[in-house]
Amino acid sequence: MAPRVIGAIRRSAVFAAVLSFFWPGLGQGWAGASRRALLFALPMMLLAAAGLLVILVQGKARAFGLLLQPSMLLALLALNVAVLAYRVVAIVDAYRVAHRRWPPVAERGQTALAAVLLGVVLGGTLLMHGYLGLVAFKAYDLIASVSHPFSTPTPVPTATLPPGETPGPTPVPTPVPTPEPAWGDNGRLDLLLIGGDAGPGRWSLRTDTMIILSVDVATGRAAMFGVPRNLINIPLPDGPAQAFSCGCYPDLLNSLFVYAIAHPKIFPGTDAERGYRAVQDAIAKLTGLQIDGEVVVTLNGFIRLVDALGGLSMTTTRAVYDSHYPRPDGGGDVVLSIPAGPHHFDGWHALAYARSRHQDNDYNRMDRQQEVLRALRQQLDPCTLIPRIPQLLDIAKDSLWTNIPVDRLPDLFAIGAQVRPGTIASYQFWPPTINEYLDFASINRVRLMVKTVFTAPTPTPAPSTSLTPAPSSGSFC
Repeated sequence: MAPRVIGAIRRSAVFAAVLSFFWPGLGQGWAGASRRALLFALPMMLLAAAGLLVILVQGKARAFGLLLQPSMLLALLALNVAVLAYRVVAIVDAYRVAHRRWPPVAERGQTALAAVLLGVVLGGTLLMHGYLGLVAFKAYDLIASVSHPFSTPTPVPTATLPPGETPGPTPVPTPVPTPEPAWGDNGRLDLLLIGGDAGPGRWSLRTDTMIILSVDVATGRAAMFGVPRNLINIPLPDGPAQAFSCGCYPDLLNSLFVYAIAHPKIFPGTDAERGYRAVQDAIAKLTGLQIDGEVVVTLNGFIRLVDALGGLSMTTTRAVYDSHYPRPDGGGDVVLSIPAGPHHFDGWHALAYARSRHQDNDYNRMDRQQEVLRALRQQLDPCTLIPRIPQLLDIAKDSLWTNIPVDRLPDLFAIGAQVRPGTIASYQFWPPTINEYLDFASINRVRLMVKTVFTAPTPTPAPSTSLTPAPSSGSFC
């Protein structure tokens, strides 16, 4: 019985169709039509060779960045439709060639069954390309929605204080940084990562989490600098600086976004761009860096991201107890208790561990935020992300804002692929080294710390920031 079944499968037109589903031409070759097999296999071979050549020349990370260019995504959508039609023709042709060579035995229902199975194969092909088309469309929509490069700012001739505004504190001398080439041309990439708090009971947005991610292009060494939200007297660039007698912003740094939105005569730009530009320019002025780009994620978006990834597994290095942690809906407080040790957090608890501050202070919270970011980076596995890509793209569209130029994504991914998550060093701008009320000495210490981070020997990660290195970095399925 078994030999008869195997023989029937080998001489089945449906089996030939399945072979051409996996690779066009295989079914024709199985049925003995070698010339037709080569004719159908050649286009896919050329397409695969072209893709492999791009990866070999550009590298996997840079090639992925090239795929995310809007023009490339539109081309991929068109190519996807063409390949779908080509594969359907190849599958049906393989079925017909095998059917002619091995006519089916006239048994009841066999013809109908073969037609149903062929339909299943064609349906699977349609679903595969439908999924690829959906991903390409959502990626195109995401790039068009979240990428907002800063336009050239309108010069501010003489900024003056708005009516009723009081002068700032005693002027703070701030050295002017030397302009540097952007995007790694100066040997490093500097990105500003912002966690925006726009939850219940809040109007507009507060930049409560601000982290500078710096990468040394030559070595792949990386460092994160936590910028406290409660810095006062942060220096401002020319133009906005003229509005204050100190040349600085005399309030908490995390309120600068809202202030800039409300004062368009002082801060150039349109809509939310004013707020994001004001924060980026102020931190660039403080550190002396040429910030290459800014990425903003809302807190709700972070929760949805972690949940979409199936949670976050990490070993916390400190216990967190907060008897007044705000509920997700803003309706009162809850008791938050997270012991030190291994955990598998959902999105809400991962954010709560990183966000709670009532038990200690903003500075310990900054340590926990960087700890969570490193753990999240280590857990990202391209192989497990594939089925979640459409959901992740939807989350990014709703929760992400960036001014990184789309045409620099290949450079960004290529540099990021060099970074090993388990070796990222952490630094904080906090007392007693850096005063909350910034003065000349504190600003100089910030700039020296940032400037020399990659010239000094690699520091040994502190217990609060060390994590097990990822088994591989930048790997693909």
